[in-house]
Amino acid sequence: MTRLTAKGLAAWRAETLTKQGGRCAICQLPCTAAQAVGDHDHETGNMRGVAHRSCNALLGKVENNYKRYGVPNLAAFLHGVPAYLQRPPHDVQYPTHRTDEEKRVLRNTRARKARAAKKEEA
Repeated sequence: MTRLTAKGLAAWRAETLTKQGGRCAICQLPCTAAQAVGDHDHETGNMRGVAHRSCNALLGKVENNYKRYGVPNLAAFLHGVPAYLQRPPHDVQYPTHRTDEEKRVLRNTRARKARAAKKEEA
């Protein structure tokens, strides 16, 4: 097992990004050298691939916190996410959800009331 140096990490990252076809190992979208970071397993320290900084950060948050949220099996959860997100939604909305238009109307109503209250004080 070889431990990379900081200089060696930069070379490994460039080489691995080329081997990955210039794509993020996580999302598979194009990844420039400026966006690329080396991803590693936090338990073993072994390098896994090169990813966008943002993809790697989100993966780290998921890996480091899934137990806190009571997710019993991270692999099963991650396997189920794509199909779940692509399912058609039910024809009902969450009680507190507001469309952009509803938010705009509410914001304007509150602003009108605040202006009226200020005018009464003066």
